[in-house]
Amino acid sequence: MLKYTSMNTIFTICSNNYLAQAKTLGDSVLKYHPTCNFTIILCDKLSQEMDYSTFANFNIIEAHNIGIDNFEYMTKNYNIVELNTAIKPFVFDFLFKTNDIVIYLDPDTCLFNPLEDIENDLKDHNAVLTPHIFSPIAFDGLQPTENTFTNYGIYNLGFFAAKNTPETKKLIDWWQGHLRTNCKINVANGVFVDQLPMNFAPIFFEGIKINKNPGINAAPWNLHERKIEFKNNRFTVNDKELVMFHFSNYNPLDEERFTKYYTRAEHLKSDALCKLYKTYKTSLLNNGWEKLKDCKCFYINHLEQAPKKKIKSFISKFFRK
Repeated sequence: MLKYTSMNTIFTICSNNYLAQAKTLGDSVLKYHPTCNFTIILCDKLSQEMDYSTFANFNIIEAHNIGIDNFEYMTKNYNIVELNTAIKPFVFDFLFKTNDIVIYLDPDTCLFNPLEDIENDLKDHNAVLTPHIFSPIAFDGLQPTENTFTNYGIYNLGFFAAKNTPETKKLIDWWQGHLRTNCKINVANGVFVDQLPMNFAPIFFEGIKINKNPGINAAPWNLHERKIEFKNNRFTVNDKELVMFHFSNYNPLDEERFTKYYTRAEHLKSDALCKLYKTYKTSLLNNGWEKLKDCKCFYINHLEQAPKKKIKSFISKFFRK
């Protein structure tokens, strides 16, 4: 098996209230990639009231320290979802100063196997994207529908992997251009945070791989096409190894639902899926989720002054931090 020595940095972005998820992710990253640097970009400020000693195996970098040229504007004009997503390409730029390969994962994801497929993709490609879905969804009145992803993005930006190349640099610069002032939740006008622009990336830029391994970025929105099973003490998806699961919008104290928005997921419950979520729940609670979930972001005073929008809560389903 590959040793993944070239997989330099895997990072996530969150505010203090999502640090239990970030630690759960980080623990899983180091389990399968022990030589990798796992970095938490804190879209917040370190608090003297918090104990960060349990994060000693990770790098924590406050977002205001990475040199984002429009960061003050962002803190005053973006809500917490918009702010956490807006800084993503700027973090890639920052980490590429010292790394050849950089991978982003949302904090509410968890690894169950090494990212071997992604490393292999990056040998011959500049970047890797994963689609939210790669098979049709029945017209049965459940959520999500195919139209969900035309509104919010074909690709799920809870994962993005890239290699430090001139073509990647062009992509990152273009992505930053969208997000400096327009990382908004404004679906009616074709804008949805950092995610919607990426629909164009495989058209505009060369060497982007669309990875359709069912074990990568499995999530409640694609369970219609991905059967989770537990065999020989391992989770599988469509008889392949589960590599990464995205536990989007999961509340470990809600015993009835896997997620707030995806009604289809509740119709596909199985013993294996319940076991998967129970495993994740245990990790979250052990990592202090109940204590951390109510932490207020340092920037919240600015963000509360940002223009209010009357939007359905469904819009923010992909990125609650």
